[in-house]
Amino acid sequence: MTDPIRLSKRLIELVGCSRREAELFIEGGWVTVDGEVIDEPQFKVGDQKVELDKDAKATAPEPVTILLNVPAGMSTEDAMQSLSADTLSEEHRYGKRPLRGHFLRLTASADLQPKASGLLVFTQDWKVLRKLTADAA
Repeated sequence: MTDPIRLSKRLIELVGCSRREAELFIEGGWVTVDGEVIDEPQFKVGDQKVELDKDAKATAPEPVTILLNVPAGMSTEDAMQSLSADTLSEEHRYGKRPLRGHFLRLTASADLQPKASGLLVFTQDWKVLRKLTADAA
């Protein structure tokens, strides 16, 4: 058995790509380890089977915007913590594979008043955030 190494390093050995390309493939959800999508370049692998999807593109994942109907009494912070790939329905997965990176660096466009319910917009896209905050002002 070999010592575990970073997934990005193993992918470089298998495909012959650059380190940045390997990280983009992994972060984009194009790499599987024993059939499971892994989107963390630092993930340690040993003798597992590592595969790159045949349609893989070495591009950064697009920023996402998530709309969430927040029930009364839930804070913006609690609402943000409730977002994960596991909480998305099948309809929300259509056309896009939810990745861990989609739930990082999300920013709420506005806060709800205490004990209020309503729609919150969480986004990674600075253009969406700027448009929503400028229109709200």
